Amino acid sequence: MAAAAPVTAGEDERRRRLGAALEGPQPQEGANVEAESGELSRLRAELAGALAEMETMKAVAEVSESTKAEAVAAVQRQCQEEVASLQAILKDSISSYEAQISALKQERQQQQQDCEEKERELGRLKQLLSRAHPLDSLEKQMEKAHEDSEKLREIILPMEQEIEELKAKLLRAEELIQEIQRRPQHAPSLHGSTELLPLSRDPSPPLEPLEELSGDGGPAAEAFAHNCDDSASISSFSLGGGAGSSASLPRSRQGLSPEQEETASLVSTGTLVPEGIYLPPPGYQLVPDTQWEQLQMEGRQLQKDLESISRERDELQEGLRRSNEDCAKQMQVLLAQVQNSEQLLQTLQGTLSQAQERVQLQMAELVTTHKCLHNEVKRLNEENRGLRAEQLPSSAPQGLQQEQGEEESLPSSVLELQQLLRHTQQEAQAQLQAQEHGAERLRIEIVTLREALEEETAARASLEGQLRVQREETEVLEGPAPRPLRTEGEGAAAAGRAGD
Repeated sequence: MAAAAPVTAGEDERRRRLGAALEGPQPQEGANVEAESGELSRLRAELAGALAEMETMKAVAEVSESTKAEAVAAVQRQCQEEVASLQAILKDSISSYEAQISALKQERQQQQQDCEEKERELGRLKQLLSRAHPLDSLEKQMEKAHEDSEKLREIILPMEQEIEELKAKLLRAEELIQEIQRRPQHAPSLHGSTELLPLSRDPSPPLEPLEELSGDGGPAAEAFAHNCDDSASISSFSLGGGAGSSASLPRSRQGLSPEQEETASLVSTGTLVPEGIYLPPPGYQLVPDTQWEQLQMEGRQLQKDLESISRERDELQEGLRRSNEDCAKQMQVLLAQVQNSEQLLQTLQGTLSQAQERVQLQMAELVTTHKCLHNEVKRLNEENRGLRAEQLPSSAPQGLQQEQGEEESLPSSVLELQQLLRHTQQEAQAQLQAQEHGAERLRIEIVTLREALEEETAARASLEGQLRVQREETEVLEGPAPRPLRTEGEGAAAAGRAGD
């Protein structure tokens, strides 16, 4: 208490001196006030310039932030456009593939139906051909029979002439026989019979055996024609003179001798018609002309049908071959298109994976930037709190030190006192300005960091939404392939949330 009393007394004395010094020179103080006002105006001008510079720096910072936001938005738009283009390309390719696959399935079904129809048509043609083979053989047989009949006609014409000659000879022989029968002498009758036997036997050569008639073509046909000539000659003989001879022989035998009866029996034996030797050879059949013409017409019609069926078969085979070639060409073209589409799909998948990698890298960069900004905000907040805490306790010691310094260095004159006052005012203004600048800078940094943090949070949220949508679309399009990308995106999002 004793120490405090002198101090307070000294302070009162110093204050009285200071008041007296201030009250002393009034005009000089007015000049000093004017000078201080000029200095204050100058300081205000400097403060205005500093504020303008600060505003300029704020504008530059805002422009840089806006450019950064625009760059991030441009990157996001580019990623969205790339993803949208990839999705559109994938949808178009999938729709085109589905359309091509459906067209191929329809074409394949149509080709299968055409092949089945052609197979059925070929089966029907084969059946018709199998049925047409006997007709072909019958036609050949008919042609062969026609040729044989032509040959027989060539043989029969001279034989008919011989038959006419034989008829004339037989008539003459009958006349001779009747003359011999009328004559009662024996010698002439024997002579006439010996003349008659060569006449009756020479024109008709011996008959061919039946075994030779069973052969093919020429010899059998000639033998058959020869026997037919013999049968015709004998039948004409029997028809021409049989009535008279059969009527005359019984009457003449009543008055004939044994030699005459023997001659008559030989003549009657020569005139008998042999039985069972006029059968056609095997494989031949005697038909009338109308049936022969009808068979020929049927054969020609069957030949035409066979030719038309063969032409249809050739046309069907040609059409089948052309359709197979067209189908093979179309299959090659479609295979080439499928290969190109697969290559395009692989390229799109590579581009999509690269875009996903870029998005993941950007997400990682944004996460790291967010962490850095978060740490910087924390640090600035701590510095701000520390500065605020330091300003309050440091003001009291500084005041005590200043009072002690003032006590120690009190001015002895008015000029020194004015200088001290001016110096203290300048220091106070400078300190105040420094504090204001520091506080303003801290506020600006805090606001800027908060805005950047909000922008980064919004960008991260939008990127996470885009990545989620892209992941879902890729899962729908590609199945379980992009699972590692989803886990990486989830890890990046988890790291960002842990940083928050």
